[in-house]
Amino acid sequence: MAGERDPSAAGSPWPRIGWSALAGMVAVSGVLGFLVLARYQQNGPALGVWGAICRAVGLTSDEAPSNETKPPLRVPSQIAWTRQTLDRIAAGDARRGATIATNCEACHGENGVSTAGLVPTLAGMNAAVIYKQLDDFRTDARNWNDMHLMASLLSRQDSADVAAYWASRPGLAQFGPAVDLQPGHTLRQTDAVARLVYAGDPERGIAPCAACHGPAGHKLGAPTLQGQQAAYIAHQLTAFATGFRQNDINEQMRVVAKRLTPQERNSLAAFFGAGALSPQTKSAQAAVN
Repeated sequence: MAGERDPSAAGSPWPRIGWSALAGMVAVSGVLGFLVLARYQQNGPALGVWGAICRAVGLTSDEAPSNETKPPLRVPSQIAWTRQTLDRIAAGDARRGATIATNCEACHGENGVSTAGLVPTLAGMNAAVIYKQLDDFRTDARNWNDMHLMASLLSRQDSADVAAYWASRPGLAQFGPAVDLQPGHTLRQTDAVARLVYAGDPERGIAPCAACHGPAGHKLGAPTLQGQQAAYIAHQLTAFATGFRQNDINEQMRVVAKRLTPQERNSLAAFFGAGALSPQTKSAQAAVN
């Protein structure tokens, strides 16, 4: 027994052999795990060396999306409803705006009351609505070539002044119930359009039109719809539904319009357009003129 050598003694080859064997096992395991087995995917082509290594450590090697050309960032609107913006709109000079408005009547009609189906009536529109849309046209957040050109000629003060003028003109009727509604019975209305207007469609996630456009409340920048051109309303709903129009800041109109059927969009347009120019409004216009 005296002749046996201690494996741990200095100069013994066994530690070196053991470490070499361990290193070999690690190397073989690494090759098998990272390069061989990781290359093969179920129902997919074999990966390359780099892809196999990334997959083995739980990463993705797909660089294609990051290398693709990215579309430019689209901002829905440059308008922010800050105190400065609201003060500028409130301080609009209607007298000065009347001069600017003469350039609008060729398309929007005499006294801002449109007779063209696809052109909106401006008379009686909320000043904040007009101001925002002019800014959106100016910055191409809302795409319409003719209006982009016209809005580009106006300063922000010009926009506030002409918005004040059109808001002061008798035109669009104030939103009021077009059907006889009983409190708590809105969802049970037999008129499907009235249900959409005043109650929406909870099952489809459609908010009622009245939630923003009145009479249940008024959302800053939401236009009056009653009395507007029906063809214009239908066209804008379709533009929101298809994504052609994208200047609704929180996408609320795009969400609703996409969930409406084409027939519902046309029916809603007819519902609001039916109240165009009540006898009281016509009398007020005649008195002003």
